Amino acid sequence: MQRLAAVQLASPATYFQTAAFCLLVAVLLLTIGRHQRRTGRSIINPDRPMRVGGVLLPQTPPSKGKRITGRVYLCLGWFLVLGVVVNLINGIRAARG
Repeated sequence: MQRLAAVQLASPATYFQTAAFCLLVAVLLLTIGRHQRRTGRSIINPDRPMRVGGVLLPQTPPSKGKRITGRVYLCLGWFLVLGVVVNLINGIRAARG
């Protein structure tokens, strides 16, 4: 069986930079997704209780749509973690030779 030589498409630095960027975005998406899935509230607009005229108004109940959006963010984050692993492997292979 023939072995095919891998073609280097980019420099190792490019692979490592892409892995670092993917990791940064993945951590952000995983953090937002975990918060939204657990609480049902957005990080940007957390829907805290308000005090109007000395009376505390109750919070609205968490919505199911926000929890589903949190799961979507988690899936995207884990997909980017897979991209980090692939880029690290390609960077190491490119640096070796």
